[in-house]
Amino acid sequence: MVILVVAAVWLPAYPAWITGVIAWAACLLLLPRLPRQQLLMVLALAGIGALGIAFGMARGSDGLIVMALTQNVPLAGMLIAVSLLQLIAVSPDAREEPLQRGRGALFKTMIGVHLFGAVINYSAVAIFADRLSARTKLTMEQAMGLSQAFIVGAIWSPFYGAMAAALTSAPEASLTQLIFWGIPVSAIGIAVTWFTLTSERHGRAEHFVGYPLHLEALWVPAVLAVGVLLVHEWQPRWSVMAIIAAMASLVTIATLLFRHGAQAGPTLLRHVHTRLPGMNGELTLFLAAGILSAGMNGTIDALDLGLPFAQFGAFEASIVLIVMNVCAWLGLHPIILVSVLGPWLLPLQPDQTLLAMVFLMSWGIGLTACPMSNTMLGMAGRYRLPFGQLLALNRRYSIKMTAVCIVVLYVYAAVKGIT
Repeated sequence: MVILVVAAVWLPAYPAWITGVIAWAACLLLLPRLPRQQLLMVLALAGIGALGIAFGMARGSDGLIVMALTQNVPLAGMLIAVSLLQLIAVSPDAREEPLQRGRGALFKTMIGVHLFGAVINYSAVAIFADRLSARTKLTMEQAMGLSQAFIVGAIWSPFYGAMAAALTSAPEASLTQLIFWGIPVSAIGIAVTWFTLTSERHGRAEHFVGYPLHLEALWVPAVLAVGVLLVHEWQPRWSVMAIIAAMASLVTIATLLFRHGAQAGPTLLRHVHTRLPGMNGELTLFLAAGILSAGMNGTIDALDLGLPFAQFGAFEASIVLIVMNVCAWLGLHPIILVSVLGPWLLPLQPDQTLLAMVFLMSWGIGLTACPMSNTMLGMAGRYRLPFGQLLALNRRYSIKMTAVCIVVLYVYAAVKGIT
């Protein structure tokens, strides 16, 4: 998948549905490994999407099957390539270094999981949480700091599935603008978490045990972020997801060869055999959402559904953000909502960067309190945390950040002259 997603940039005549068939073949082989609840969700999404495709085709819509096979495949290929970065991103020395305590440790932990997570996704949370829980149970404060600081990175990082999904639904959105506006929002999110965890209610973080972090360890996120932006500015027509997949793969292979020489090959093979099958839940969900999106396109075309708004400005964007966040709190993953709302809102001819910002904000804020979030489920299950309590605490954060995001949407619209 990764190779074909990248190669498609230079082979415009290549039929992308072939990559989609390969992607679904892999996911179907791994389907028995899915937890029952997630399996039912995937089957429901794919089933509803298939019904929409059949209905649309019966009413004369065409190209829906190809759309279903290709819609989120570049996103899946990017996530697979990004998973390779966990092989090189965190230095083994940091895993042996003594843990730190206090507010400084809290700050370093949040910045570390945010920056590493911005590149290697959930693997950063697992690495940090495993280290912090090696000798004692992970605390609720540690879980809040890790989950909130990690998930909010979805608002700006090009290496998250959120960015890929947003650019798929709003293909003319500016990556540079999304990063420019997203970083301050993420910074505010980290600040909100900081002030919460350093409050009297949480013991002022005086006994917070954090992960050791050194600036020299941040070279991987820095090199990749700068590299992606430079290549995108040089060749703006190239798929951002293909650029990320190519750079993540090349940087990982080059670093492994430099560090381990001939052992680089076996290291990569171990990752392919052990880590990639574990991504089946996330990848299958995204591919099923692609089928749902194609079904929504067919249904909207066939029924000639009216548009939800007359225009799409800051007010409408705020309404969509609130609806998406509430739905996320109730258990709907943002990828589902993006797949449904994207085809419905695009006929309004909105500022696509504004539309993509809404999708990213919902991902970075709503997922912190979503019962179906892989991050939240993974943390609660792996570290035996009370799931309901963690969701409730994160929901307070999510409400605060929703208000922050609405303000940012209005500021963006005012700067761009959007009414």
